[in-house]
Amino acid sequence: MSSLPLSDIKITDSFWGRWQLVLIDVTLPTQYDQLVETGRIANFERAAGKKEGTFEGLWFNDSDAYKYAEACAYALAIRKDPKVQQCFDSVVEAIQGAQQPDGYLNTFFQLKHPNLKWRNLNMMHELYCGGHLIEAGVAAFECLGDRRLLDVSIRFVEHVMSVFGPGKRRGYCGHEEIELALVRLARATNEPKYSEFARWMVEERGHSPSPFEAELADPEASALWPGSGSLLTKDGKYDGQYAQDHAPIRQHTEIVGHAVRAMYLYIAAAELGDNRNDNPLEEALVRIWNNLTGRRMYVTGGIGPSSSNEGFTADYDLPNLTAYAETCASCGLVFWGHKMLEMTGDGDYVDVMERALYNGALSGISLSGDHYFYANPLESRGSHKRTPWFTCACCPPNIARLIGSIGRYSVGSSKDSFYVHMPVGCEAAATLNGVKVDFKIESDYPWSGKYKLHVSPKSPVQFKLLLRIPAWSGEMEIDFPAAEDPADYESGYAVFDRTWATGDTLTVDLGMEPKWVEADPRVRDNVGRVALTNGPLVYTLEAPDLGFVPQLFSVDVEAPIELKKEKVLEGVNVLSVEGLAIVDEPADELYVPSGANNSKEAVGKFIPYYAWCNRGSTDMQVWVRQI
Repeated sequence: MSSLPLSDIKITDSFWGRWQLVLIDVTLPTQYDQLVETGRIANFERAAGKKEGTFEGLWFNDSDAYKYAEACAYALAIRKDPKVQQCFDSVVEAIQGAQQPDGYLNTFFQLKHPNLKWRNLNMMHELYCGGHLIEAGVAAFECLGDRRLLDVSIRFVEHVMSVFGPGKRRGYCGHEEIELALVRLARATNEPKYSEFARWMVEERGHSPSPFEAELADPEASALWPGSGSLLTKDGKYDGQYAQDHAPIRQHTEIVGHAVRAMYLYIAAAELGDNRNDNPLEEALVRIWNNLTGRRMYVTGGIGPSSSNEGFTADYDLPNLTAYAETCASCGLVFWGHKMLEMTGDGDYVDVMERALYNGALSGISLSGDHYFYANPLESRGSHKRTPWFTCACCPPNIARLIGSIGRYSVGSSKDSFYVHMPVGCEAAATLNGVKVDFKIESDYPWSGKYKLHVSPKSPVQFKLLLRIPAWSGEMEIDFPAAEDPADYESGYAVFDRTWATGDTLTVDLGMEPKWVEADPRVRDNVGRVALTNGPLVYTLEAPDLGFVPQLFSVDVEAPIELKKEKVLEGVNVLSVEGLAIVDEPADELYVPSGANNSKEAVGKFIPYYAWCNRGSTDMQVWVRQI
């Protein structure tokens, strides 16, 4: 099972449809302005000899332009837009002009350190940037038929393969990314050598001695980024966990290190393990996934609690106020969850993918589409605010490319099956058992779990239709009068295996209703607290809806929950429930006898977590005390 080509999916619902319109009309034009104003485009023009000056910004800034180009490719496949096309062409032409005759492309080294190329792979991101170049090239080719960046990518990869590989230099990137991109390049070009090169990189990683150890001992290489040693060593010895270089991948037992790096490595491993009957690799990936989702993931699908390593610490260490939970990490979890789904066919992976998508990742962009979060905490005391850009701006174009490609994660197909993973309103087409079949999903997801699915084959054809049953579903009901037999159930999906004809329509109710959830008591921050969910959405309290800071509110979990669509925050469903609020009044004494603080009845109005901090900096809390 795999995703459909994005050209075969058209998003039609009011939720993602709105986000994609904002992407085209606001997000991509404003991001282009930022790429220009911060010198990211000028770096390519300087490397091409078209402008004077040296490199400007952080050494991995090329990757932001590549991810931006990828997002533009998805957007232009959704709607031809002259402004986005102009921005896309400008970025592509700048990239093309900067590539060296031998295929090398990295403006930081070309402009500042031409004699130190490939000397510090552990931290300088040359291959990471190249990976995002490849992904942009593949996206433009597949979505638009545009080969410009694909040809640049191929020349770059051929150069890399002339330096690294079996019988050549041993090396791989400290920040994984190129591995998964190489697999996608192999698929797009039908050239297996690219995926085999990716396999070599993944398999070499974690074997001792690491090539990074020699780099740390190289004064010139280490001087490029002196902080490498503190991240890759422990107690004076090489450790490698930060870059998932601590052990060969089949020996990994838990998720460690930098969160985004980890996601990209495991995506590549899942891509490489798919359909190869590599049980040890699949078992390792499942083992790591279970450790992440069972012990080290926030309820929002955020991952990586620590800012010091932008990643993981220990089991159940999930603080709310200081949560890092980088937007890119949640995007990476969406990507990895989707690949695990394709590899196994198990709908349980969609539960996590969906949780990360609608909460931890989507929180990273404002409703207006032009302000962002880097970190996504689960509590704020008014100190957090969204910003139009970052010095390290990996997150804005990452969430942009995710929104542009949302159809990839909603439905999928195989030779004889069609899957509905998330009932996003859309029109899709797939060829099943040799017959083209059109599908139309009408839904108000994620606000409602009810949807209609219309099936229209060009001629009657037998195939399987698989409808996911979410873990949060109360009791799924399917009304399908034409069915001769009830659905079977397989790996988290309701399955109809029959001959389909035009006019077949299913009405589905996933049984969505608000639910309180508790955390494992080993998550100490959440003892005595609950979080409110409704379908795939996690909800939170903000001070503007309460009239006081949410840290003073305690909820009555036995009270009824009122759901109401309100004309705030682009028309979200608000959940209201009764509770008590401590009266926040000045006291004569700092400490008073128990019970002396007054409380009053109050109503908590919860909004979707992804929409918080869209009305300015404010107090917020996901995990609230219960009475």
